[in-house]
Amino acid sequence: MLKNLFHCLQLLLLASAVLAQDRDLATVHYAVAGMKYNDTTAHTAQLDVKLRIPLYQKKKIVAGATLGYKQVNLFNLPADYANPLYGFTCQGAWLYKVTPRRSLALFVQAGLFTDVKDISGKDFRYSAGFRYRLKHSEKLSTGWGLAYSRQFFGNQLVPFIDVDYRPSEQWSISGQFPVKPKILYRFTRKLSIGLELNGEAASYRLSAAARENEFIQINQWTGLSRLEYQFANAWQLYFGIGRSLKQSYKLFDDASQTRWTIITVPIGDKPSPQRKIDSAGLYLQLGISFGLSGN
Repeated sequence: MLKNLFHCLQLLLLASAVLAQDRDLATVHYAVAGMKYNDTTAHTAQLDVKLRIPLYQKKKIVAGATLGYKQVNLFNLPADYANPLYGFTCQGAWLYKVTPRRSLALFVQAGLFTDVKDISGKDFRYSAGFRYRLKHSEKLSTGWGLAYSRQFFGNQLVPFIDVDYRPSEQWSISGQFPVKPKILYRFTRKLSIGLELNGEAASYRLSAAARENEFIQINQWTGLSRLEYQFANAWQLYFGIGRSLKQSYKLFDDASQTRWTIITVPIGDKPSPQRKIDSAGLYLQLGISFGLSGN
């Protein structure tokens, strides 16, 4: 029975490697970001839950899926900003091991992003992309990829470079550059500290009946210090504190969008929102994850 359980966990880990660079199979993440506009103090709270599921494994091919749930609460923002906002996602990925050191991954995602007042086909967003990965040595692996997302505000491209560099047993540099790089120093087998940068762009469709399909676009860049603690071999608790370097909350009318954005930077003329709030402030995060130990 234990052997079967371990094999199942191995399959889960392989599936998670298809979808992301980390080893997490299940994650619950909560973050709070402070902000100020005019003379008003406000904050946002975001809950993220992810579960990775194995689908197929055979020699050089691995396939998996990730189910995700997101909830964004906006506190003390103008009434025009609907509250709360929800995201439900399903991502599928396929990994082909070209050689022991080279692999190619393809992924697609569909998601419902809405205030759930009413739901229609306009509330769905879609993404697709690829990543080519090369293991240079036992200490260094890199990957190059491109993701495309059909957002409510237009077309979004996210070029990225995956890095997993471990120059020693204590130090590691990993993540997707430039959107989510992370540097960690490992004090002990269980305790690590580090620095992380995170860039995110998202959009949520509002009610068709009450809001005529308006949508909210959220852009955020955060920098933080991070503390990670592993326990019970497979579990990890982490805490982060830092600053939202930039927060942007824009409210738009429903319109035909043909604009392009690179990560969070628009190409060409910027669209004119009905309302816009730009701010920066304190950022806190707390999370717990389950995965196979890398030890």
